[in-house]
Amino acid sequence: MGIENTTKISRYYDYFRDKEVVFTKANLIFLRMDPRQIYLKCNGGQWPCIINSTSLQVAKVIVGTSSGAYVEINKKKETPVSLRFCFIDEDGSPIFFFVNCTVTEIKPYQGSNELAIVTLTFTQRPPDDLIARIGEFVEVNENFNIRKEERIAINKNSMRELGILKEESVIFIANVPRRCILKDVSFGGARVMLLGIPKFLQDKIVQLRLLFSDTNEQVALNGSIVNAVFMEGRKDISIVNIQFNPNEIPMSYKFHINRYITSYQKKIIENQMKNAEAAAKAAEEEAKKAEEAKAAREKKIAESMAAEKEGEKNAALAKAAANAGESAEKPEEGTTSNENAENNAPATEASEASDSGEKKSEEKASEGSDEVIDTEGHEFIKSAAEEKAETLKSKLDNQLESTIANATDISSTAENSNPNS
Repeated sequence: MGIENTTKISRYYDYFRDKEVVFTKANLIFLRMDPRQIYLKCNGGQWPCIINSTSLQVAKVIVGTSSGAYVEINKKKETPVSLRFCFIDEDGSPIFFFVNCTVTEIKPYQGSNELAIVTLTFTQRPPDDLIARIGEFVEVNENFNIRKEERIAINKNSMRELGILKEESVIFIANVPRRCILKDVSFGGARVMLLGIPKFLQDKIVQLRLLFSDTNEQVALNGSIVNAVFMEGRKDISIVNIQFNPNEIPMSYKFHINRYITSYQKKIIENQMKNAEAAAKAAEEEAKKAEEAKAAREKKIAESMAAEKEGEKNAALAKAAANAGESAEKPEEGTTSNENAENNAPATEASEASDSGEKKSEEKASEGSDEVIDTEGHEFIKSAAEEKAETLKSKLDNQLESTIANATDISSTAENSNPNS
């Protein structure tokens, strides 16, 4: 069994398990059930019974009060029983299967003392053959009630799905056959085109006959004309709407309409799913492209910012190196010139003081050559000169130490600002 059939059977069981089907003659024919092959098995024996109705959980059968089945199940209601179903396959071969049950109720059938109706509850999920047949039958009737007015336009595709060979058909109006052309059909009616005057066709009792090629069966649909109008541009052709009698619509016709509606609905759902998947895939691709474009833009911006920062860093390092080099050169030149100036200044002063002292001594010597030299004054002048010379020497030593300290600090600063040099 294919996946599609398995899914359909599961859907039937989930949605229609409690829907009861009454086995009328028409329903027995549509379901292709053989009522003569229905048996009730209990305590090693089996007896024929009449199946009254069934769902996918409960079945009701009619047995005679004098039959062995009635006697056995009356002995002990908890006795397990099995109900045998029999359907006829499309090739004419019978299909048998048993369903395990328990007896939940026994009561007289319509007050009769000779017949009893026994309610059997299934102890497990029934076989797929029963689910498929009962489920499809219930689905047809459900769609007939809720989708009665949905019209199917007659064209090549719908004719192939419905199993109608041609759009030409026959309609009986007041028991007189007339040819017509199908325009559309539905569960509850049809629209046809035929020769005639609308006012003579309105409210007439009709019978529309359709031939289905897949079952090679002709169905007769009884109804009445509820509306008739002229075809546009023609005064001899009418288009009439037919409403079928609800209680006289054959199950075979319902089955064909339901099959088309469900297959068409399935195609619509599949197309919607495909379109949704395609749209989701396209949206995913667009989102992926947008994400990639965004990542590329962010990467480009990051690389640009990194390059700018690297350039700024290199420029800053170059500028710092240049400034450090200039700072290292300028203090050295300034220090040398200062040292020369400071060294020359004391020497100049000492020279000037020596020359001044010599000149004064010469002047005094020349002036008082004939006079007696003042020894005490001479000693005083000598002491003052030595004191001045000592002061100059101390000043020179202090300046030299200051100069050396400045030079050391400048050198250290240059090394710290330019560690690679």
